[in-house]
Amino acid sequence: MLSPSRSALLLICLLPALTPAAELSTAQRLELLERRVNHITDITLQLDEVRRENRGLRGEIENLGHEIEQLKRKQRDLYLDIDQRLNAGQAGAAPPVAPAAAQADPVRPGKPAAVESRTSAPSVADRAQIEAEYQAAYDLLSPQQKRYEDAAKAFAAFVEKYPQDELASNARYWLGEAYYVSQHNAKAQQAFEQVVSLHPESTKAPGALFKIGRLQQASGKNDAARATFETVLKDYPDSPAAGLARQQLEQLGARR
Repeated sequence: MLSPSRSALLLICLLPALTPAAELSTAQRLELLERRVNHITDITLQLDEVRRENRGLRGEIENLGHEIEQLKRKQRDLYLDIDQRLNAGQAGAAPPVAPAAAQADPVRPGKPAAVESRTSAPSVADRAQIEAEYQAAYDLLSPQQKRYEDAAKAFAAFVEKYPQDELASNARYWLGEAYYVSQHNAKAQQAFEQVVSLHPESTKAPGALFKIGRLQQASGKNDAARATFETVLKDYPDSPAAGLARQQLEQLGARR
C-alpha cells in the first residue's frame, strides 16, 4: 500500500497525462509547460554536448590525418635515402662507364652496364656539361634538399635532352623515384617501365622492375605484381632486387 503522501505525489505526476489540458488549472498548466521546457532544455544541452564531442573527434581525426601524412613523407624520405645508399654501394663496386663520368659524378649511384649507342661521341666539354646537368638533378634528391618535384622536372628535362646518353637509364630511374616520393605513382611506374624497356641491360633495370611490382602491389593489382616479381627472378636472378622480389612473392603467397 502506498502512503497518502506518495499517492498524492503519483497523482500529481500522472495528472498531466490523465487530465485533458482544458481541465487543468492555470498552475497545473504552468507546471506542465515548465516540465516541457526543462525537457527541451535537457535535450538541447545533450545536443550541445554531442556537437562538442563531434568537434573534438573531427579535430582528432584531422590531427591523425596530418600525422599520417607526415609519417608517409618521412617513410618516403627514408625509403629514398636507403635506396640512394644502396645504389651508392653498388656504384662503388661497378666499373665506371667512362673516366670522365666517374670524375665528374663521384656520388652518382650505379652506372648502366651497357652504354646506348650514339651517333657521335660528345666532346670533353659536352661530356662535362651533361654530367653537370645530371648531378644537379640528382642533388635535388639529397636529404639536405628534398626538392622532389624539382628533381622530377630536372630528370625529365635531362632524358628529353639526352635520350641516348649513357646516363639516360640512371636519369629515368631517378625520375621514377622522384615521382614516387612526390606521390605521383602512375608517372613513377611509367618512368620505371621505360628503364626496363629501353635499358634492359642497365644495372638499374632489376630495381626498376621490382619497383613496378611494388607499385602494382600498392594499387591492389596483386596478380600483376606477382608476375612482375617472378620476372625479376627469371631475368635478373643474381641481382639484389631478386632477393627482394622473392620476399614479396612469399608475402603474396607464392612459393619459390
